[in-house]
Amino acid sequence: MGDGLGDNEGDEQGNHLNGGTVTSIFQNCRLIDGVGDHARDQVDVIIEGTTIKAVEPTRARDAGEGRLIPTLGRTLLPGLIDCHAHYTLDPWARDPFSQVAREPVGMTMLRAARAARDGLLAGITTVRDAGAPRQLNFLLRDAIRNGLIPGPRLLSPGCAITITGGHGMTFGVEADGMDGLQQAVRAQMRDGADVIKIVASEAAMLTGPEAAVEELTQEEINMLASEAHRRGLRIFSHAQNSISVTRSARARVDSVEHAFLADGAALRELLDNQVTLTPTLAVTEVTLERDDLTPAFRSRMLHIRDKHWWSCEEAIRLGVNVVASTDCGEPCIYPSLLWRDIRILHDRGLGAMNAIKAATSRAAVLLGVEHFVGSIVPGLQADCILVDGDPLTDLAALGRVDMVMQAGRIVHTRTA
Repeated sequence: MGDGLGDNEGDEQGNHLNGGTVTSIFQNCRLIDGVGDHARDQVDVIIEGTTIKAVEPTRARDAGEGRLIPTLGRTLLPGLIDCHAHYTLDPWARDPFSQVAREPVGMTMLRAARAARDGLLAGITTVRDAGAPRQLNFLLRDAIRNGLIPGPRLLSPGCAITITGGHGMTFGVEADGMDGLQQAVRAQMRDGADVIKIVASEAAMLTGPEAAVEELTQEEINMLASEAHRRGLRIFSHAQNSISVTRSARARVDSVEHAFLADGAALRELLDNQVTLTPTLAVTEVTLERDDLTPAFRSRMLHIRDKHWWSCEEAIRLGVNVVASTDCGEPCIYPSLLWRDIRILHDRGLGAMNAIKAATSRAAVLLGVEHFVGSIVPGLQADCILVDGDPLTDLAALGRVDMVMQAGRIVHTRTA
């Protein structure tokens, strides 16, 4: 197999041009549009310029109508959305956190560009970044936006906001007390944040006594959520134990991340306060596949994995809205692994279509971009992927991306 980024060489040959606008037609599709509860067969999806123009019953067409893209044996879906990733942390490194602290910024950005490219090749066209040291995700976002490097559209928080010595100190800004935290969140907004990330607890995967302990008070989270919402920004909270999940839900953050150790009462707070859960399920599964874990850490991870599975299953059973993510940036958690998180969501209780929606339309609603991307309906931006097979019968098909279209431009094709 070979794969690469398309550069649209020859786009105009055989295409219908309307004032310079290229028309592309996906012919005779099996379509999962991100909205309906069933796939649709024998439809044509017409892209005009950057926009989805129409979804119509299949009919005979000639090359004069536009660039005809055959889809036999494949499924067309919206571009995937990863709701939690750290592209400025290098998942190919043994210790991404130490690496980013000691290396020059230029090297970090080269590594981040590789992660962004790999995410795009995997069919991910939109990403919510979950925090970067020194606000480097702003640089990455702007480089992608300006066409300097290929990658998904990035919604960036700048630095995650954490307490002094807290979990997020390697990819965030440390602040303490109401005044310090307020200044920190306002600084991220001043510098260009698209979204706000806060760290409400330690990490459950630690083996020490502080594993997952809460770090922000109820009043502090209330204030941070109010500051973000006052400025029209979404806010998401790293929260792993029951207390931090409950506090985050009661503050009405937009989503809680992980919730590894949350109990049923905390998960019900998510439902009652209409807060989405981003469980990052791939993290525990993939981490356990590493061959360099100490016996103590492997034992800890097995314990966490079982609790993680239960919390997600219970959230799904309760009816909490759940979205997909990779948490790329952890060791061995690569940008291309979103399909695995979708599959694990299905294993934990989401139906196959709802698991796909967790990475398309429902993810778009959480991020506030549903008017723009996340489904294949007329009027939205043409972010589309073609995958080999039928994801509704085999979610692993989402890992076999044959073509990626971003804003109407074919940016990747897989060739034999």
